[in-house]
Amino acid sequence: MTPPAGDHPPDVAARVLERVRSVADPRAVAEAFGSSIYAPAHADDVDVLVSNDDPARLATALGLTLLPTLPPRLHGVLEGTRVDVTVVTGDDEVARRMRCGPRDAAMLAAELRDHGRDEVFQAAWPHVRRFVRARALGRNGLGWFGSFGWALLLAVPLVRDRELREVPAGAALPAWLRWLSRLSLGARIGFDAIRQGDPAPLYIAAPAPPPRDVARLTKPAAAVLFAEARAAVRASGDAAADADAIDRIADIADDPPSGTTLVVTGSDEHTRGRYDGVARGVLRELEALGAIRSWGRFDVAADGSWQHRITVPPHRARSARELVTSWLALNSIDAFLE
Repeated sequence: MTPPAGDHPPDVAARVLERVRSVADPRAVAEAFGSSIYAPAHADDVDVLVSNDDPARLATALGLTLLPTLPPRLHGVLEGTRVDVTVVTGDDEVARRMRCGPRDAAMLAAELRDHGRDEVFQAAWPHVRRFVRARALGRNGLGWFGSFGWALLLAVPLVRDRELREVPAGAALPAWLRWLSRLSLGARIGFDAIRQGDPAPLYIAAPAPPPRDVARLTKPAAAVLFAEARAAVRASGDAAADADAIDRIADIADDPPSGTTLVVTGSDEHTRGRYDGVARGVLRELEALGAIRSWGRFDVAADGSWQHRITVPPHRARSARELVTSWLALNSIDAFLE
């Protein structure tokens, strides 16, 4: 039986890692990364990075589903918990960036422990994740950034910001939202410094070398993120506790962005994985039509079918529909626009 999300035994990541290593190529390197390192009590799954192995062989050996993303990912259940195994080979930019993941996660956890802020982070983290989900601001493939970027965006000010490094556990979210709402284009967020003037719209500095921007947002996406933070501050009002603040923030489905919303629909996890792996390309093309809002989440039904929403300017809706339809066909993705 798969444990509920965020209900992993303390040693589950170690057991998953041992299982992967037991069938991996002897020359391969398998390492855990992600939230199972810096927030194990709240991890939805265990992330494992495998370097220099054959993804198809590994998927068969582990009984996992191979998703045709770049790099390839393996999904399924090991040791009673959901796992996401990423397989990289060679030494290209993607492989180098992925290999930094285990060190990044370990350094984030160390910064929180060394500055006595881990308890506050662990208390606030589920509410930050709920905010990201509710306002559809997640997923690298959908034009935003993943959980690790959001973890840094919470952890760095808890360590470096004058107000946030003093807030107690259970009361960090309102102060964090206020801090986030004050950011503007050109903000650089890192454990070494928080400052303005970066060429990137929002630069979230990876903890481990070499220097990398974890966010990799476009200027329009960064502007939307800052606007969402300001709206969240208004919605949360005078709430002082994490739980009270997040309860006042509406889901995007109940408070959608203005414009015409396109709905891309697919039938299964395999198609969703392919779409997730390449969707940034079509989002870049859509941005040329005007201000768009990619909903940074998949809405997945019980039968495995999924939907991704993109809000576009009403006067460009027809052009946007044609662009997305053509892009789906060109990339042989078995999905359609409703």
